[in-house]
Formats: sequence, C-alpha cells, structure tokens
Amino acid sequence: MKQNRTALILIACAVLLAVGAFLILNRGNEEPSTVRSEVTPPAAEPAKAPDWVDKGQESKPDYTPSTAETETVTPPPATEPEKAEQPKTIEVSEDKVVTFTFVESLADFLLHRFQPRGPNGKPDSLATAVALNRYYGREMDGFAVSGDDINASRKAVYDYAFNPAMLKTLYDIYTPAFMVHLVDTAANTEREYVVGDEKETRTLTTEEIKVMLRLNARRIERTAEVFHAFADDPSIVEMAGKYRRAAKAVERANGQLQTAMAEGKATGEASDRLKQAILFRERTRAEIVTHLRKVCQSCPESELFYLSQWAYRRTLGQPEQKLKAFGTAADLMDDLATRFRSKAEELQ
Repeated sequence: MKQNRTALILIACAVLLAVGAFLILNRGNEEPSTVRSEVTPPAAEPAKAPDWVDKGQESKPDYTPSTAETETVTPPPATEPEKAEQPKTIEVSEDKVVTFTFVESLADFLLHRFQPRGPNGKPDSLATAVALNRYYGREMDGFAVSGDDINASRKAVYDYAFNPAMLKTLYDIYTPAFMVHLVDTAANTEREYVVGDEKETRTLTTEEIKVMLRLNARRIERTAEVFHAFADDPSIVEMAGKYRRAAKAVERANGQLQTAMAEGKATGEASDRLKQAILFRERTRAEIVTHLRKVCQSCPESELFYLSQWAYRRTLGQPEQKLKAFGTAADLMDDLATRFRSKAEELQ
C-alpha cells in the first residue's frame, strides 16, 4: 500500500513538471502581461572614488600638432569659388549720322597700324592724322550717308559733325565705349601684326597694349597742338589759302608754256613766268611749315602742310565758326590723349 502511494506521488509530480515545462516553452507566443507593483529601490551604496585617485592618474604624452583640429570641430562651410570679372557693359545712344560702327572702325584703324616690333626693332604706330583722314575719305566707314558721290557725302558729314556743339556731343556719347572696345579688342581679338621682319596673327599682350596706348596718345597730342594753332592764329589758314592760289598760278603758267611750245612761239617769257610762280608757291609752303613747326617740332613737314590744306578746306565759307570747331576738337583730343595714358597706367 505504501509503495502504491509513493508511486502515485511520483507520477503526480512528473505530471506537474510536464505541465510546467509546457507552459514555460509556450510563453513566447503569448502577449506578456503588465504587472504594476510598488518597487522599493535598493539602498544607495556609498560613493566610491575612481581608481586613479588611489593609484594615481597615468599621463600619456600627446604628439598631436597644436594646429590640428579636434574631431568634434564642425568643418567650416564651403566657400564659393570667386567669380570671374564680367566684361564691362556700356549702353550707348547711337547717333543717327555718326554710328557706333565708327567707334569699331576707329579701334580697328589704330590696331591695324600698330607694330609690336617695327623694322627698327622698336614698337611703332603708323596711325597719323593724314592716314586717318585719307582712310575715312575713301571708306566713310561708320557714317550713315546716302548716294554714290563721295565728295558730297564727306561734305554732308562735316557740315553735320564739325561744329563745337556736335563734336562735344559725339565725344561724350562714344568715348567711354571706344576706350573699352579698343582695349578689349586688342586683348581678345586676333589680327595680323608686324613683328620685326615677320607678321604674326595673334592678340596683344598687356605690355604691348600699354605701349600702343602711349604711342597713340602722343600722336593725338601732336595733332591737337596743330589744331590749337589753327584756332588761335587765323593767319595760318590764310597762308594755306595763299598757297592754293599760288598753286593755281603755277598751273596757269605751265599751261601757257605748253601752248607756246605747241604753237612754235618763243617760250622765254612763259618759262620765266612759270619759274616765278613755282618759287612763290614753294616760298608760301615753307612759310606755312615754319609757322606750324613752332607749335609742333616733332611733326613731320609733310603732315604739317597736309593739315594746313585740310584746315583751309574745312573753313571755306564759315571761317569763324569752323575755327572754333578746331579749338573744340583740340581740347577733346587733349582729353583723349590723357585717357589713353591713364588707361595704360591702369593695366596690370
């Protein structure tokens, strides 16, 4: 009996253990229940000092450079790359007769005649008042004129532009744009230049642009000196008129000599008359050049004489007003020469 009871007890314990194991293994699939109960925190232990208080702090050498940044430093914001300087833009109110094409044409005229190294081994400029007048006398580049008569077109432009008020107006309109265009074209537009005994197609260096500006500044000043003389001393233009009359006298005397020779008549008197006419013409020419050389000693003789004849033609019919225009033109050219030199100083 006692053995049976013991067996039953063992069987019951085994069943309970099996049921308990089954419940434990299957709790992962059940939703855990929340149990709220008042928890008593454990008693606080007395504060304990770090180990290095008793053992001493170990010092390790730091070989990091003093300039090195710590890992926690926030990197500086990325800086934007510097933007290239944009070309200067100038707004121009274009004149109805003297157009902006004249500005471009004038810049081309100066650059085409600049020699970075001339045949003599030095920089040179072939841009002169004589060359300029002849160029625009043929091309009329930049002037809004109509008709095929070049002489009538030139007269129309001079009547419109060559007076004090219009000269100042055109100068104020175009000079800033002209300076920018001249330097920009020299630096960025390839063209053929004389360099020693050869020709090179390229742009100009900064130093060459500075030389070009200074050379042309002197050319401009030289013409301004002559124009001042025309405005200040009307007798120079009168001498130029006298030369024109002397030249006509030479033509008449020569015609008379040719007629006498063709008719078989005596040529002695006609020949003497021609010689006297030629001497008077050349004496008048020398008088003009001597007078103008006092104001521009570096000017070539041919240039002085040419400008005197040009001034005479410009003043025909309106001597007083046109002489004032020469004075205004001279003042503006002096200012332009100053701008050329200032620009050369600015270039780096």
